[in-house]
Amino acid sequence: MAWNSSFRDNTADVLLTTISDYPNGDIVNSSGTGKSRTVDEVAREILTVPMCLREDGSQGFPPPDVALRGWLTSATDPNDQFAVAQRLHGFVYSLLTVTFNYLVVIESERHDIPTLPTLTDDDLKNLSQAERSEQARLVKTRQGKLAVAFHECMTAGQSFETPKSYRRTFFKEVIDGATEFARDTVQVPGLREQSLPGYQHRGERVTKAGIKLSRFVDPKGLLDSPKGPRHPLVILAFDESHILTDTPRGKSWTIFSELHRVLGRLVHLPIFTLFLTTAGKFHLSSPEIRSDPSRRVANRDLPLLHPVSEISFDDLAYPAMEDDIALSQVVQMDWIFHLGRPLFGSHYDALQKNRSEDEIMLFAKQKLLDGKSSLADVNGPGTLACLSVRFALESNLADGDARIVARRQIERHMRLCVAATTGFETLVTVAGSEPLLAEAACELMGGTEANPVRHLRGELVAALLVMRARDESSVTNKWVFVIDFMKALLPAPAYEILKDARPSHWRPGESKPFEETFSGYAMWFNHVIRIRDYDMINIRSLWKFITRGAMVMCANNQRGIDIVLPICNTSRKLSRHNVTAILIQVKNDKAFQHQIDKMLFDGMDPFRIGLFSNGDFPLPVIRMVFALASNQPGVLFPAVPERRNHVGRFTAYDIWCPGLSPETFKDIGGDLTSYQTLLQRSLQPHDVYDLKETKDQYLDEATRSARGSLRRRMEPLADTRDEHNYSHTETVPPA
Repeated sequence: MAWNSSFRDNTADVLLTTISDYPNGDIVNSSGTGKSRTVDEVAREILTVPMCLREDGSQGFPPPDVALRGWLTSATDPNDQFAVAQRLHGFVYSLLTVTFNYLVVIESERHDIPTLPTLTDDDLKNLSQAERSEQARLVKTRQGKLAVAFHECMTAGQSFETPKSYRRTFFKEVIDGATEFARDTVQVPGLREQSLPGYQHRGERVTKAGIKLSRFVDPKGLLDSPKGPRHPLVILAFDESHILTDTPRGKSWTIFSELHRVLGRLVHLPIFTLFLTTAGKFHLSSPEIRSDPSRRVANRDLPLLHPVSEISFDDLAYPAMEDDIALSQVVQMDWIFHLGRPLFGSHYDALQKNRSEDEIMLFAKQKLLDGKSSLADVNGPGTLACLSVRFALESNLADGDARIVARRQIERHMRLCVAATTGFETLVTVAGSEPLLAEAACELMGGTEANPVRHLRGELVAALLVMRARDESSVTNKWVFVIDFMKALLPAPAYEILKDARPSHWRPGESKPFEETFSGYAMWFNHVIRIRDYDMINIRSLWKFITRGAMVMCANNQRGIDIVLPICNTSRKLSRHNVTAILIQVKNDKAFQHQIDKMLFDGMDPFRIGLFSNGDFPLPVIRMVFALASNQPGVLFPAVPERRNHVGRFTAYDIWCPGLSPETFKDIGGDLTSYQTLLQRSLQPHDVYDLKETKDQYLDEATRSARGSLRRRMEPLADTRDEHNYSHTETVPPA
């Protein structure tokens, strides 16, 4: 499991700097993205009390703390907010107290935890700056030792099914203490809790317990800062915390809102709380200021942190350096499992000798379909999830219904949340580049009579035509020869012409038949990556798309190209010297009919569009125009220039594909009506890498940059920045 492997990126460090100055924060993203693992890594440095509230029957790690979850959510009278407040005051008080007691025992039993020198207030005042820094270093070292020891006690020996006995005993004592605390409080019916002297008394007991725990870790507050980021001493981490927002139903308050109110008693202490969730209801744990009944989140002493969405992505990916790997390597399931979120690669690695590729594939299908292993409802959210991971579908989330759908896709169908603001005025989601999920979606869609075309718009119809040809020609291998792909894409009569066709433009000595030229060339893709920087189609970057099985979709018909299919020679390692492309321009305009427009092909000059640069030795390219609105179907090939001694900068084979018909594209007869329903493009660009959606006075530039880098990694190969090319940089640790 990833929990037993070394942590390979800076996500934990970024999280720590992000939450500084914020006593409460949410970590939000879909399943398997490393939320829990990141907090677990933080727990090796900062004292962290982990609480997993995952429901029975759901997949995931760490295992749920069943007794704690049951106590928090049971015996809640929806008409008695006071009683719930009592229980939660008792819970927080007991949690802090039991943690203190356990740490005292750990310190007495461990010989590697340093003893701090006793300092009076006068001693502290007389310390020089250097002496104060040294004392702070000792406190931090001691905190780290305590954190590691407590982490070992709370996590060692746990399995997918259950925590170890130490942790179960810990929470039993917490529950017993909370129950006793609530029993000692006398309820006065008919009065609002805030007006009761008992309420103030309970709050003071919680605050005192927090002070006691904080002073145990840092007796003189040497790690606290009067200005700038605060150093957390203790973190309370609620995993799968959305369960707290479900109870009670139909009321203006929930267990979460009452717990949030109680935690306000600790706002001036370096005790922080994190709520981790995947749920579509996570907006309830990140309320808008106007929606919180207590209005306490509007208080300047309880600053509001937008949900943290930055997670681990490609951290387990094998390094993919130029001239170092071959096509035969990147199509192996071991390679594919380790791309994207860490869930599948870590699960595969944990199986060791009993590894089963079929088991991981089934697991991926179940995660994609919220537990199911087959696509029963062809019009349901499962179909949308399958289409999303293959075609990188994006939605206009300005629409409220679309936001609901997006949140549900994050919760149950593995969609990634790149950025969100409190109240979700801003919500940016993407289908990450994860070839395993795309392969699972391919198998799921292939086993149903679903007609996915009606869900697609604009250039996505062309992408579907291309993807279907790939699927048809990849029966025995994930990668396919270019010749077999073209056979699957075009009608048989058209391919018979193509195989003997010569290029429209050619370099000296390269005027050869199509089949001879592309013999030994192959391609590997099962999903779409939308690029935002057109430089990514240059051969210096284009080879990288093959390493993750992706075709390229360009934004807004940049430079006259919509789709780029990278192809390579199978006999050589992947590099800029071994990659070329099938370039496709899509026209949904009736002005383009059953007649070749030479100007379009001229505009697809591979040097002019940036596929090649001056000085490159260009491999042959294939240029295609899909004139989908043409009334007359067919496949046309430009006449070969009569001057056989023609000398050009590049070699290109040109194909004009007018109309949507079996006479143009092979085997689409049954879907003809759906293919002919062409709508506007739906690409909704975003710019959240600079965290412009948040007006955060505490967010320093270093943290802003680090969080932006993690966001960029969720969209591999979208542009040329290093973060989008993470697995192709020398900084990636070896697997």
